[in-house]
Amino acid sequence: MRVKTLWTFFSFSTLVFFSANCSGPIQEKPIAGCERISGTPGPEDLDLIRDTSTVIVSSHERRNGLKDIGALFEVSFANPNGKLEAKKIETNYPENFRPHGISYAKVKGVDTLAVISHTLVDENPHTIEIFERSKLGKWTHTKTLSDPTLTSPNDIFMNEAGEIFSSNDNGTSNAFRKYWDMIIRSGRADISYYDGKSFQALNVPVMLGNGIYIRKTGNDELLYRSVFAEKAIRVYQVDRSSGKVNLKYLESIAIGAGPDNILEDENGMLWLAAHDSTYKFIRHVMNRTNLSPTRIFKINPENKEVTEVYANEGSEISAGSTGLVFKNKLLISQVFEDFLLVCPRP
Repeated sequence: MRVKTLWTFFSFSTLVFFSANCSGPIQEKPIAGCERISGTPGPEDLDLIRDTSTVIVSSHERRNGLKDIGALFEVSFANPNGKLEAKKIETNYPENFRPHGISYAKVKGVDTLAVISHTLVDENPHTIEIFERSKLGKWTHTKTLSDPTLTSPNDIFMNEAGEIFSSNDNGTSNAFRKYWDMIIRSGRADISYYDGKSFQALNVPVMLGNGIYIRKTGNDELLYRSVFAEKAIRVYQVDRSSGKVNLKYLESIAIGAGPDNILEDENGMLWLAAHDSTYKFIRHVMNRTNLSPTRIFKINPENKEVTEVYANEGSEISAGSTGLVFKNKLLISQVFEDFLLVCPRP
């Protein structure tokens, strides 16, 4: 076992020791009629191209020592009576492509994807890869972004201006320092902001940052960020009054489980997946036969009401990471196994 792999294991062990929720079984909340869409190893994140009724999937086999290279997939919801299938996007993928968080936006009229990639290369261990789609429907990799503020990016949000907000889950790529930060419970995971030309840290560090989403209503921009260690969503006002982007903390929305990726539906409701037990999640990391609960929540951003819409101990889907609602479907992704779960909309 390589030193990097050993320290990764010790970091996981520390996370279990200091953050573990060793609670008993969850109260399951099933949805009848769920089906699998197979063929996407580790489909950790999703995003929706509403105009074409297409879901983009970030896929990477995270077991096997992270040796495998990942890819992007498409699932078309255009035909309401058609069979849902995941089709690999054939494109000029960059070298060492191991995708994680993704975000879609129509940037200056062009369909654009921003994708976090963990290259494992010492010089730039984490990058943001940009893909654009031609009018003929062909995706092409066009740019690689890298910066020291991308310390350990987990999730990402891109807007139509091409600005990118990246949520780091740790304040460093160094495994030993991650281990030490967990021991002393140091919150050093910041948000990295890219304005289209350069990066800056937004100086809102937390412990174990995760999903990120910006909801715009009128002239107001609210940034929602999952904070795994707090079992809550932090809400910030995006302030542009100084000519630069600053974040003003407003409040936290308690979830009661470790929140992951966040998305918005057509009615303005926020949907997120959450991990009930860190201990069970890490056991699932080590062995797929160990089940890890999946919980899906809906948040009303107006009154902050949190509603659990789905809960499973892990037999139907383990370690669920994203809940995406579109039309009459709920699509649930996960961190490790090779399928998506599609359910009737709750």
